[in-house]
Amino acid sequence: MLKAILKLTKEKFLSFFTLIIKLINYLIPKRNQIIFDSSPEFSDNPKALYDYISSKKTEYRLVWAVDEIQEEVDVPQYKRSTLGRLWQFLRSRYIVTSHGSHPARTKNQVFVNVWHGMPLKAMGYAENRDVALPFNFDDENYYLIATSTIMRNALAACFNQDARRIFVTGQPRNDKLFKGCQERILEILKIDPARYNKIILFAPTFRSADYREDGQLISYNFNLPDFDINDFQEFLKDHGVLCLVKFHRLEEEKATAYFKDAENIKLINTGTLQENLIDIYDIMGCVDILITDYSSVYFDFLLLDRPIIFIVSDLEEYREKRGFVLEPFEFWTPGPKVKNFKEFLGELEKSIENPEYYQEERNVINDLVNYYKDDKSSERLYKLVFEDKL
Repeated sequence: MLKAILKLTKEKFLSFFTLIIKLINYLIPKRNQIIFDSSPEFSDNPKALYDYISSKKTEYRLVWAVDEIQEEVDVPQYKRSTLGRLWQFLRSRYIVTSHGSHPARTKNQVFVNVWHGMPLKAMGYAENRDVALPFNFDDENYYLIATSTIMRNALAACFNQDARRIFVTGQPRNDKLFKGCQERILEILKIDPARYNKIILFAPTFRSADYREDGQLISYNFNLPDFDINDFQEFLKDHGVLCLVKFHRLEEEKATAYFKDAENIKLINTGTLQENLIDIYDIMGCVDILITDYSSVYFDFLLLDRPIIFIVSDLEEYREKRGFVLEPFEFWTPGPKVKNFKEFLGELEKSIENPEYYQEERNVINDLVNYYKDDKSSERLYKLVFEDKL
Protein backbone atom coordinates (compact mmCIF):
# COMPACT_ATOMS: atom_id res chain seq x y z
CA MET A 1 0.00 0.00 0.00
CA LEU A 2 2.81 2.40 0.93
CA LYS A 3 4.54 1.68 -2.39
CA ALA A 4 1.36 2.47 -4.31
CA ILE A 5 0.89 5.72 -2.39
CA LEU A 6 4.51 6.76 -3.02
CA LYS A 7 4.17 5.91 -6.71
CA LEU A 8 0.98 7.94 -7.02
CA THR A 9 2.58 10.84 -5.13
CA LYS A 10 5.59 10.75 -7.45
CA GLU A 11 3.38 10.69 -10.55
CA LYS A 12 1.36 13.65 -9.27
CA PHE A 13 4.54 15.58 -8.50
CA LEU A 14 5.97 14.91 -11.96
CA SER A 15 2.70 15.93 -13.58
CA PHE A 16 2.64 19.16 -11.58
CA PHE A 17 6.32 19.83 -12.32
CA THR A 18 5.73 19.26 -16.05
CA LEU A 19 2.80 21.67 -15.98
CA ILE A 20 4.99 24.38 -14.40
CA ILE A 21 7.75 23.81 -16.97
CA LYS A 22 5.19 24.01 -19.79
CA LEU A 23 3.96 27.34 -18.50
CA ILE A 24 7.51 28.68 -18.28
CA ASN A 25 8.24 27.23 -21.72
CA TYR A 26 5.28 29.04 -23.25
CA LEU A 27 6.44 32.39 -21.86
CA ILE A 28 10.13 32.17 -22.79
CA PRO A 29 11.03 33.68 -26.20
CA LYS A 30 12.43 31.19 -28.71
CA ARG A 31 15.47 31.58 -30.88
CA ASN A 32 16.17 29.97 -34.25
CA GLN A 33 17.67 26.96 -32.55
CA ILE A 34 17.14 23.26 -33.25
CA ILE A 35 17.73 20.80 -30.43
CA PHE A 36 18.41 17.23 -31.59
CA ASP A 37 17.82 14.08 -29.57
CA SER A 38 18.48 10.48 -30.59
CA SER A 39 19.17 7.06 -29.10
CA PRO A 40 22.00 6.15 -29.36
CA GLU A 41 23.39 9.68 -29.45
CA PHE A 42 24.38 11.26 -32.79
CA SER A 43 22.62 8.57 -34.79
CA ASP A 44 19.66 7.59 -36.94
CA ASN A 45 17.27 10.10 -38.54
CA PRO A 46 18.20 13.05 -36.27
CA LYS A 47 21.90 12.71 -37.14
CA ALA A 48 21.19 12.47 -40.88
CA LEU A 49 18.97 15.56 -40.76
CA TYR A 50 21.55 17.37 -38.62
CA ASP A 51 24.26 16.62 -41.21
CA TYR A 52 22.08 17.97 -44.00
CA ILE A 53 21.17 21.20 -42.20
CA SER A 54 24.75 21.69 -41.03
CA SER A 55 25.99 21.37 -44.62
CA LYS A 56 23.68 24.18 -45.73
CA LYS A 57 25.42 26.74 -43.48
CA THR A 58 22.13 28.24 -42.37
CA GLU A 59 21.59 30.67 -39.48
CA TYR A 60 19.99 27.94 -37.39
CA ARG A 61 21.87 27.15 -34.20
CA LEU A 62 22.17 23.37 -33.82
CA VAL A 63 22.57 21.71 -30.41
CA TRP A 64 22.33 18.16 -29.06
CA ALA A 65 20.87 16.62 -25.92
CA VAL A 66 23.18 13.80 -24.77
CA ASP A 67 23.80 11.45 -21.86
CA GLU A 68 27.56 12.00 -21.98
CA ILE A 69 29.47 14.90 -23.51
CA GLN A 70 31.75 13.82 -26.37
CA GLU A 71 34.61 16.30 -26.47
CA GLU A 72 35.71 15.23 -29.96
CA VAL A 73 32.32 16.19 -31.43
CA ASP A 74 32.40 19.84 -32.49
CA VAL A 75 28.80 20.79 -31.72
CA PRO A 76 27.18 22.32 -28.62
CA GLN A 77 26.07 19.45 -26.33
CA TYR A 78 24.04 19.51 -23.14
CA LYS A 79 23.60 16.63 -20.73
CA ARG A 80 20.09 15.40 -20.22
CA SER A 81 18.54 15.98 -16.80
CA THR A 82 20.59 19.13 -16.21
CA LEU A 83 19.53 22.77 -16.00
CA GLY A 84 21.73 23.56 -19.01
CA ARG A 85 19.87 21.10 -21.19
CA LEU A 86 16.50 22.30 -19.87
CA TRP A 87 17.38 25.89 -20.72
CA GLN A 88 18.39 24.94 -24.28
CA PHE A 89 15.12 23.05 -24.65
CA LEU A 90 13.14 26.09 -23.47
CA ARG A 91 14.98 28.38 -25.90
CA SER A 92 14.65 26.10 -28.94
CA ARG A 93 12.04 26.87 -31.57
CA TYR A 94 12.54 23.38 -33.07
CA ILE A 95 12.82 19.93 -31.49
CA VAL A 96 14.01 16.98 -33.60
CA THR A 97 13.78 13.58 -31.92
CA SER A 98 13.88 9.88 -32.76
CA HIS A 99 11.83 8.77 -29.75
CA GLY A 100 9.24 11.47 -29.24
CA SER A 101 9.17 11.93 -25.46
CA HIS A 102 8.97 15.67 -24.68
CA PRO A 103 5.89 16.24 -22.49
CA ALA A 104 6.96 19.80 -21.57
CA ARG A 105 6.85 20.92 -25.20
CA THR A 106 4.34 23.67 -26.00
CA LYS A 107 2.60 24.59 -29.24
CA ASN A 108 4.93 27.50 -29.93
CA GLN A 109 7.69 24.96 -30.51
CA VAL A 110 7.92 22.97 -33.73
CA PHE A 111 8.13 19.29 -32.85
CA VAL A 112 9.68 17.12 -35.58
CA ASN A 113 9.25 13.45 -34.74
CA VAL A 114 11.50 11.59 -37.17
CA TRP A 115 11.13 8.35 -35.19
CA HIS A 116 13.46 5.37 -35.78
CA GLY A 117 11.82 3.16 -38.37
CA MET A 118 8.57 2.22 -40.05
CA PRO A 119 6.37 -0.33 -38.24
CA LEU A 120 6.19 -4.01 -39.07
CA LYS A 121 5.72 -5.15 -35.46
CA ALA A 122 2.79 -3.93 -33.41
CA MET A 123 3.80 -1.04 -31.18
CA GLY A 124 2.24 1.69 -29.12
CA TYR A 125 -1.55 1.87 -29.28
CA ALA A 126 -1.70 -0.97 -31.82
CA GLU A 127 0.04 -3.27 -29.34
CA ASN A 128 -1.71 -2.15 -26.15
CA ARG A 129 -4.66 0.23 -26.03
CA ASP A 130 -3.87 1.06 -22.41
CA VAL A 131 -0.32 2.19 -23.17
CA ALA A 132 0.64 5.72 -22.16
CA LEU A 133 2.02 7.28 -25.33
CA PRO A 134 4.97 9.66 -24.87
CA PHE A 135 3.35 12.12 -27.28
CA ASN A 136 0.03 12.66 -28.96
CA PHE A 137 0.21 16.08 -30.58
CA ASP A 138 -2.09 17.23 -33.35
CA ASP A 139 -1.34 20.96 -33.68
CA GLU A 140 0.08 22.61 -36.78
CA ASN A 141 3.59 22.69 -35.29
CA TYR A 142 3.79 18.91 -35.01
CA TYR A 143 5.34 16.73 -37.74
CA LEU A 144 5.72 12.96 -37.90
CA ILE A 145 7.32 11.47 -41.01
CA ALA A 146 6.59 8.32 -43.01
CA THR A 147 7.90 6.61 -46.13
CA SER A 148 4.59 5.96 -47.89
CA THR A 149 0.82 6.32 -47.52
CA ILE A 150 0.58 2.79 -46.14
CA MET A 151 3.24 3.56 -43.56
CA ARG A 152 1.52 6.82 -42.67
CA ASN A 153 -1.64 4.88 -41.86
CA ALA A 154 0.31 2.27 -39.90
CA LEU A 155 1.96 4.98 -37.80
CA ALA A 156 -1.39 6.66 -37.22
CA ALA A 157 -2.73 3.36 -35.85
CA CYS A 158 0.32 2.77 -33.64
CA PHE A 159 0.37 6.27 -32.16
CA ASN A 160 -3.37 6.96 -32.18
CA GLN A 161 -2.29 9.93 -34.27
CA ASP A 162 -4.03 12.32 -36.63
CA ALA A 163 -2.84 11.11 -40.04
CA ARG A 164 -2.95 14.69 -41.33
CA ARG A 165 0.10 15.45 -39.15
CA ILE A 166 2.08 12.60 -40.74
CA PHE A 167 4.03 13.56 -43.85
CA VAL A 168 5.46 11.29 -46.54
CA THR A 169 9.04 12.52 -46.92
CA GLY A 170 11.11 9.37 -46.59
CA GLN A 171 13.58 8.88 -43.75
CA PRO A 172 16.70 11.08 -43.71
CA ARG A 173 18.90 8.18 -42.65
CA ASN A 174 18.10 6.34 -45.89
CA ASP A 175 19.85 9.04 -47.92
CA LYS A 176 23.07 7.30 -46.84
CA LEU A 177 22.12 4.11 -48.69
CA PHE A 178 22.63 5.85 -52.02
CA LYS A 179 26.26 6.76 -51.28
CA GLY A 180 27.39 3.19 -51.95
CA CYS A 181 30.15 1.47 -50.01
CA GLN A 182 32.49 4.18 -48.76
CA GLU A 183 36.17 3.47 -48.19
CA ARG A 184 36.03 5.31 -44.85
CA ILE A 185 33.46 2.85 -43.51
CA LEU A 186 35.57 -0.14 -44.52
CA GLU A 187 38.56 1.41 -42.77
CA ILE A 188 36.61 2.03 -39.57
CA LEU A 189 35.40 -1.58 -39.53
CA LYS A 190 38.87 -2.84 -40.51
CA ILE A 191 37.53 -4.68 -43.56
CA ASP A 192 39.67 -5.50 -46.59
CA PRO A 193 37.08 -5.93 -49.38
CA ALA A 194 39.61 -7.74 -51.58
CA ARG A 195 39.44 -10.72 -49.18
CA TYR A 196 35.74 -11.37 -49.72
CA ASN A 197 33.32 -12.10 -52.53
CA LYS A 198 30.29 -10.97 -50.53
CA ILE A 199 29.46 -9.12 -47.34
CA ILE A 200 26.31 -10.11 -45.47
CA LEU A 201 24.69 -8.54 -42.41
CA PHE A 202 22.66 -10.15 -39.63
CA ALA A 203 20.53 -7.48 -37.93
CA PRO A 204 17.82 -9.01 -35.69
CA THR A 205 15.14 -7.19 -33.76
CA PHE A 206 15.57 -6.71 -30.02
CA ARG A 207 13.34 -9.16 -28.18
CA SER A 208 13.48 -7.50 -24.75
CA ALA A 209 12.59 -9.68 -21.76
CA ASP A 210 10.27 -12.02 -23.64
CA TYR A 211 13.10 -14.10 -25.05
CA ARG A 212 15.66 -15.13 -22.46
CA GLU A 213 17.81 -18.15 -21.82
CA ASP A 214 19.07 -18.39 -18.24
CA GLY A 215 18.56 -14.65 -17.94
CA GLN A 216 20.52 -13.91 -21.11
CA LEU A 217 19.32 -12.69 -24.50
CA ILE A 218 19.80 -15.31 -27.21
CA SER A 219 19.97 -13.64 -30.63
CA TYR A 220 23.68 -14.49 -30.83
CA ASN A 221 22.80 -17.96 -32.23
CA PHE A 222 20.90 -16.37 -35.13
CA ASN A 223 17.67 -17.41 -33.38
CA LEU A 224 18.13 -20.91 -34.79
CA PRO A 225 17.90 -23.71 -32.19
CA ASP A 226 20.26 -25.94 -34.21
CA PHE A 227 22.73 -23.20 -35.20
CA ASP A 228 26.29 -24.54 -35.53
CA ILE A 229 28.92 -21.82 -35.44
CA ASN A 230 31.68 -24.09 -36.75
CA ASP A 231 29.66 -25.21 -39.77
CA PHE A 232 28.63 -21.61 -40.42
CA GLN A 233 32.24 -20.47 -40.30
CA GLU A 234 33.23 -23.18 -42.79
CA PHE A 235 30.38 -22.14 -45.09
CA LEU A 236 31.53 -18.50 -44.99
CA LYS A 237 35.14 -19.48 -45.75
CA ASP A 238 34.15 -21.78 -48.62
CA HIS A 239 32.10 -19.00 -50.26
CA GLY A 240 34.46 -16.13 -49.48
CA VAL A 241 31.85 -14.33 -47.36
CA LEU A 242 32.23 -11.91 -44.45
CA CYS A 243 29.30 -11.85 -42.04
CA LEU A 244 28.71 -8.62 -40.15
CA VAL A 245 26.53 -8.88 -37.06
CA LYS A 246 24.77 -5.99 -35.33
CA PHE A 247 23.08 -6.82 -32.05
CA HIS A 248 21.39 -4.65 -29.48
CA ARG A 249 24.00 -3.23 -27.12
CA LEU A 250 22.69 -5.43 -24.27
CA GLU A 251 23.60 -8.53 -26.29
CA GLU A 252 27.07 -7.44 -27.39
CA GLU A 253 29.05 -8.78 -24.44
CA LYS A 254 27.79 -12.35 -24.74
CA ALA A 255 27.95 -12.27 -28.54
CA THR A 256 31.57 -11.08 -28.46
CA ALA A 257 32.59 -14.12 -26.43
CA TYR A 258 30.51 -16.45 -28.62
CA PHE A 259 32.04 -15.27 -31.91
CA LYS A 260 35.60 -14.54 -30.70
CA ASP A 261 37.19 -17.35 -32.74
CA ALA A 262 35.03 -16.95 -35.85
CA GLU A 263 37.37 -15.49 -38.44
CA ASN A 264 34.71 -14.60 -41.04
CA ILE A 265 32.27 -13.08 -38.54
CA LYS A 266 32.71 -9.50 -37.37
CA LEU A 267 30.58 -7.89 -34.71
CA ILE A 268 29.66 -4.24 -35.17
CA ASN A 269 30.03 -2.70 -31.73
CA THR A 270 27.78 0.18 -30.68
CA GLY A 271 30.77 1.92 -29.12
CA THR A 272 32.69 1.81 -32.42
CA LEU A 273 29.75 3.39 -34.24
CA GLN A 274 29.36 6.17 -31.69
CA GLU A 275 33.07 6.94 -31.52
CA ASN A 276 33.12 7.43 -35.29
CA LEU A 277 29.70 9.15 -35.52
CA ILE A 278 28.27 6.55 -37.88
CA ASP A 279 25.40 4.07 -37.69
CA ILE A 280 24.19 0.95 -39.45
CA TYR A 281 22.91 3.03 -42.38
CA ASP A 282 26.44 4.13 -43.22
CA ILE A 283 27.36 0.45 -43.42
CA MET A 284 24.42 -0.99 -45.38
CA GLY A 285 25.75 0.30 -48.69
CA CYS A 286 28.54 -2.29 -48.33
CA VAL A 287 26.13 -5.16 -47.64
CA ASP A 288 25.17 -7.63 -50.38
CA ILE A 289 22.62 -9.69 -48.40
CA LEU A 290 20.59 -8.79 -45.32
CA ILE A 291 19.57 -11.42 -42.77
CA THR A 292 16.95 -10.42 -40.23
CA ASP A 293 13.89 -11.73 -38.43
CA TYR A 294 11.20 -9.18 -37.56
CA SER A 295 13.26 -6.00 -37.68
CA SER A 296 11.87 -3.30 -39.95
CA VAL A 297 15.43 -2.54 -41.09
CA TYR A 298 14.58 -4.55 -44.22
CA PHE A 299 12.11 -1.84 -45.32
CA ASP A 300 15.11 0.45 -45.72
CA PHE A 301 17.33 -2.21 -47.27
CA LEU A 302 14.71 -2.73 -49.99
CA LEU A 303 15.91 0.55 -51.50
CA LEU A 304 19.13 -1.25 -52.49
CA ASP A 305 17.26 -4.10 -54.26
CA ARG A 306 19.47 -6.81 -52.75
CA PRO A 307 18.50 -10.23 -51.31
CA ILE A 308 16.94 -10.53 -47.85
CA ILE A 309 16.57 -13.69 -45.74
CA PHE A 310 14.11 -13.90 -42.85
CA ILE A 311 14.84 -16.19 -39.90
CA VAL A 312 11.43 -17.05 -38.42
CA SER A 313 11.96 -20.09 -36.20
CA ASP A 314 9.62 -18.57 -33.59
CA LEU A 315 7.11 -16.87 -35.89
CA GLU A 316 3.90 -18.12 -34.26
CA GLU A 317 5.19 -17.40 -30.77
CA TYR A 318 6.31 -13.92 -31.78
CA ARG A 319 3.00 -13.22 -33.52
CA GLU A 320 1.13 -14.22 -30.38
CA LYS A 321 3.33 -12.29 -27.93
CA ARG A 322 4.00 -9.13 -29.96
CA GLY A 323 1.99 -9.22 -33.16
CA PHE A 324 2.37 -7.34 -36.45
CA VAL A 325 0.84 -4.17 -37.81
CA LEU A 326 1.17 -5.54 -41.33
CA GLU A 327 -0.38 -8.90 -42.09
CA PRO A 328 -0.11 -11.39 -43.62
CA PHE A 329 3.53 -11.49 -42.55
CA GLU A 330 4.39 -13.84 -45.42
CA PHE A 331 3.32 -11.22 -47.99
CA TRP A 332 5.14 -8.28 -46.41
CA THR A 333 8.48 -10.12 -46.10
CA PRO A 334 9.90 -10.49 -49.64
CA GLY A 335 12.45 -13.21 -49.20
CA PRO A 336 12.83 -16.84 -48.08
CA LYS A 337 11.67 -17.65 -44.54
CA VAL A 338 13.81 -20.21 -42.73
CA LYS A 339 13.21 -22.07 -39.48
CA ASN A 340 16.33 -24.22 -39.11
CA PHE A 341 20.04 -24.07 -39.81
CA LYS A 342 19.97 -26.32 -42.89
CA GLU A 343 17.29 -24.20 -44.56
CA PHE A 344 19.25 -21.07 -43.67
CA LEU A 345 22.46 -22.26 -45.34
CA GLY A 346 20.52 -23.41 -48.41
CA GLU A 347 18.75 -20.09 -48.87
CA LEU A 348 21.92 -18.14 -48.16
CA GLU A 349 23.71 -20.06 -50.91
CA LYS A 350 20.91 -19.28 -53.39
CA SER A 351 21.06 -15.60 -52.47
CA ILE A 352 24.84 -15.52 -52.90
CA GLU A 353 24.65 -17.14 -56.32
CA ASN A 354 21.67 -15.12 -57.58
CA PRO A 355 21.25 -11.44 -56.52
CA GLU A 356 17.87 -11.42 -58.32
CA TYR A 357 16.47 -14.12 -56.02
CA TYR A 358 13.01 -12.88 -54.86
CA GLN A 359 13.54 -9.64 -56.79
CA GLU A 360 9.98 -9.44 -58.09
CA GLU A 361 8.57 -9.76 -54.56
CA ARG A 362 11.05 -7.16 -53.28
CA ASN A 363 9.96 -4.67 -55.92
CA VAL A 364 6.29 -5.09 -55.00
CA ILE A 365 6.89 -4.41 -51.30
CA ASN A 366 9.38 -1.64 -51.99
CA ASP A 367 6.74 0.21 -54.01
CA LEU A 368 4.29 -0.13 -51.11
CA VAL A 369 6.57 0.97 -48.29
CA ASN A 370 8.96 3.41 -50.02
CA TYR A 371 7.23 6.04 -52.14
CA TYR A 372 10.51 7.86 -52.73
CA LYS A 373 13.54 5.91 -53.90
CA ASP A 374 16.24 8.58 -53.84
CA ASP A 375 18.64 10.43 -51.55
CA LYS A 376 16.42 13.49 -51.07
CA SER A 377 14.55 12.63 -47.85
CA SER A 378 16.52 15.12 -45.73
CA GLU A 379 15.97 17.78 -48.34
CA ARG A 380 12.21 17.15 -48.47
CA LEU A 381 11.93 17.30 -44.69
CA TYR A 382 14.00 20.48 -44.53
CA LYS A 383 11.83 22.18 -47.13
CA LEU A 384 8.66 21.06 -45.34
CA VAL A 385 9.65 22.30 -41.88
CA PHE A 386 12.62 24.66 -41.91
CA GLU A 387 13.10 26.39 -45.25
CA ASP A 388 12.10 30.07 -45.41
CA LYS A 389 11.36 30.06 -41.66
CA LEU A 390 14.42 32.01 -40.54
